[in-house]
Amino acid sequence: TGKVDGYNYNIIHLDCGRKYFSVDSIKQIIDNASAAGFNYIQLAVGNDGMRFLLDDMNLTLDDGTEYDGTAITAAIKAANKAYYDAGTYNELTQSEMDDIIKYAYTKGMGVIPLINTPGHMDAILAAATSLTGTNCSYNYSARTIDVTNSTAVAFTEAFLNKYIDYFK
Repeated sequence: TGKVDGYNYNIIHLDCGRKYFSVDSIKQIIDNASAAGFNYIQLAVGNDGMRFLLDDMNLTLDDGTEYDGTAITAAIKAANKAYYDAGTYNELTQSEMDDIIKYAYTKGMGVIPLINTPGHMDAILAAATSLTGTNCSYNYSARTIDVTNSTAVAFTEAFLNKYIDYFK
């Protein structure tokens, strides 16, 4: 909680990257947070796991290299399952996120997305390594990209830009 430029920001952080939360669970958290005076929810959808997938996951890197969205989705899902599989893992869909954002708005709350990089990105890193055929990790870390590896950086930038475009 703090005052910035005359506005009060009361933000609740939900780590839904490490553990899947259903739409109903997120809405209940929004209800409780709104009732408690919070006006934003930060959804950490990309924190180790990557629990939100867009309808169009096709990636085109700046150099023209293309990656098929179906393969990216499959790689992210496999990485999420490997990261944390309680038997009922899942990812939020774009229509579910649209619904969450609209619902939060009706409760007087905004949604702040969080996708970690260059660290805490296990699922994205595993997908990048699998799809590019290049070890994209820093010193064999399961969580951190090698920022000196142009393939890792290009894949991560293209991936993040998909989400920046969606959330803008």
